[in-house]
Amino acid sequence: MGGSLSAGMLYVLVIQGSLSKAYMASADTETETTDVCIVGAGPVGLALAFKLEELGLSVTLVEMGAGGATDDAGAGGIEFTNGHHAASIAMSRPGIGGASALWGGRCVTFDDIDLQKRDHVPFSGWPISHEELRRHYPEALTFLNCNAAEPAFEAIDVSDHGVDTNALERWSRSPDLGPVYGEQLKASKRIRLVNTIVTGITLDGSGGRVEGLTTYRAGQESQITARTFVLAGGGLENARLLLALRERRPEALGGMSGPLGRFYQGHLTGYIAVLQFDRSRIASHFAFNVDDENYVFRRRLQIVPEIQAEEGLLNCVFWIDAISVADPAHASGALSLIYLFLKMFGLYRRLSNGLAPTAKGPENIDRRQHWRNIRADRRLVFDLFGSLLNMLERRIEPWRTLINPKGRYLLRYHAEQVPNPESRVHLQQGGAGRQAALVVDYQVVEQDVSSVLKSHEILDTWLRRTGLGRLEYLHDAAQRQQAVLSQAFDGYHQIGLSRMSDTPDDGVTDANCRVHGIGNLYLAGSGLFPTGGHANPTLPAVALALRLAEHLFEKLKRQ
Repeated sequence: MGGSLSAGMLYVLVIQGSLSKAYMASADTETETTDVCIVGAGPVGLALAFKLEELGLSVTLVEMGAGGATDDAGAGGIEFTNGHHAASIAMSRPGIGGASALWGGRCVTFDDIDLQKRDHVPFSGWPISHEELRRHYPEALTFLNCNAAEPAFEAIDVSDHGVDTNALERWSRSPDLGPVYGEQLKASKRIRLVNTIVTGITLDGSGGRVEGLTTYRAGQESQITARTFVLAGGGLENARLLLALRERRPEALGGMSGPLGRFYQGHLTGYIAVLQFDRSRIASHFAFNVDDENYVFRRRLQIVPEIQAEEGLLNCVFWIDAISVADPAHASGALSLIYLFLKMFGLYRRLSNGLAPTAKGPENIDRRQHWRNIRADRRLVFDLFGSLLNMLERRIEPWRTLINPKGRYLLRYHAEQVPNPESRVHLQQGGAGRQAALVVDYQVVEQDVSSVLKSHEILDTWLRRTGLGRLEYLHDAAQRQQAVLSQAFDGYHQIGLSRMSDTPDDGVTDANCRVHGIGNLYLAGSGLFPTGGHANPTLPAVALALRLAEHLFEKLKRQ
C-alpha cells in the first residue's frame, strides 16, 4: 500500500498554524528548495519523511486533502478494462496517512525465496537480498504500531514439516496513520507541506536530472524544486507521472516498449474449501491471539520453500476464518441454536457485525440444516456454554476468533501472482485534463490459478497425513478453477509497475530505488517489488523506504 491519491491525482497539503515560517510555502509562488521532495504521504511517504528528518535532512512532503476540502480540478481518471480491479475510491484515500485509513493493519514480512531467482517463476529475482530489508523490519513495525518482538508459540507436535504452522502475521494497534502522525508533522521544523497538484516532472536539457515538479493549483502553475525527488504516491500514480514523462521523452525510462507500467501484480485471495480439524482444539493455535504486550497476531499455514520449488508453486499462505453462525455449514448445533434464538427475537442483525463469511454466499444457506445440526449434536449443552462465553468475549474484544466447537472453518488463501509483462497500465490518448487518464489492464493468468489449486491439494494431503484434519471443497473439481478466478480481485497492493532491476532493460530503478538514467529521481512503495510473495506489501514497502532514507542521506552528505 503506497501513498493515497484520489481520482488519480498527486497533491501537496498545506497545514496552517504551527509550521515554522521557514518551511511554509505560498500557494502561488515557487517553494523553497529542500534536500528531498517526497510526493505522497501514505505509510511509505511518511516513514521516509520522518526518517530523513531524523537524519537531519529537510523535506517537502506532497499529499492531498488533510485538514480540509480538496481541489481536484483537472484530475486524471482511471479506466479499468476488466472486473478484477478495485475502484479508485476503495484503494486510495486523500490526506496524511493516505490509504492507511482503509487498511486493516496486517503486517507480514517477506520470505527469503520472495527475493530470490526461482526457475519456475519467470521474471523473478530482486537486485537486493532479503537481509537488506530484514534489518529494517523492527523499525518499520514500530512505525506501523506493531510489536517487533516474536510472540511465544505453543508447538504443534507433527513429524512431517512440509507445511510451516508458524507463518506469522502481526496486526497494527493503530492502522490509520493520519491521526497518529498528524501532530508530529505539524510540529516538524524540517518537513514542509504545500498544497498543489503535481502534473509533471521537468528534466534538465540532458534528461539526466530532475529540475522540478510542475504543479497546478487554483488556476496557477508553479514549480517545486529540491535536490532530490522521491515518488511515493502508490504504484498506479507513480506510473502515471513516469508514463507522462516518457510521452515527452520517448527515449527515457526504457523506451516506449520498456518495463515501465508492466508486470502489474496483486494477490489472489478467497475461499474454495472448509478446513475440518480432527481435534477442534487445534484451531486455537491458528486463531487470533495477543502477545505479552497485548498486540494481536495470528499463525497461518504455509507450504515450505523446498516443496514450493519441487512442485513449481507460487508462494501462498492459508488461515482460518470463522463461518458465520447464520450458515449451518459450521455443523455446530450450539451455533445453530444461538442463531435461531437471535433471529427469532430480532437480535441477530443488531448484534452481528456483518463481517463473518458464509461458505457459498448468504443466498445459498439452507435454514433447515440448522435444525438438523441441533438434532444431531450430542454435545449441544456442553458446547452451548462455551460458545456463548466465546461470543461474549468477542463483544468485548472484537478481534477474537469465533471458535467452532466442531472444528470447522473456512480456509482463506492469500497467494502470489506471477510477474506478467502483459498485465499493465498505459495512458489514455486524447483525454481532457492536465493529467492523462490511466488505463489499467490488471490480469490473472493460468499459472496464478493453478498454483492456488495445487497448493490446496498439497495442504490437504499433509493435513490427512499428520492427522490434523482435512479439506472439504466447496465446489466440484471441474468448478474450482473458475471459483478461484471469480474471486481474483485486487488493486490495493499495486506491485511491480516500476520494478527494481540491475539493468534498464529489466526494470525502472536500480537497487537503490533510483530511476535508471535520472540521477536525482527515486521511487518508493510496492511498485518497486519485482515479485510480491504472499505478504501484504505495507510492511516491506516501509522497510524499503527506510533503507532508501539511509541511502539518500549518505548520497546527499557526499555532495
